[in-house]
Amino acid sequence: MWDNSVFDRAFDSAGMRQRVIRLINGAPAGEFKARFDRPQVIRDEAGFHIHTTNYSLEYTTSDLTTPLAFDDEVDVEVKSGVFERYRVNQVPLVQGDGHWTRVELELVR
Repeated sequence: MWDNSVFDRAFDSAGMRQRVIRLINGAPAGEFKARFDRPQVIRDEAGFHIHTTNYSLEYTTSDLTTPLAFDDEVDVEVKSGVFERYRVNQVPLVQGDGHWTRVELELVR
């Protein structure tokens, strides 16, 4: 049987996953690693700004004893030692065989 954790270790070695702190009632409630995607704005030929993606996390499902849920908040390390707060704004989706879960986020201001 294939072990998907091989990818997790490779992503970590390549620096492709960030530290994420789960928050419960605003207080830290555990840390895990996840791949973080953030919008990038590109300008098309007509001068319109287009977002290439939404804020999202993809994490190893088994890293959390209770999965993230709609309206949960997390702090994501966006640079070394610098965290930004995000809120889960859609129901999380388990990917493929269930090894990873993907959540869409919104920046908390």
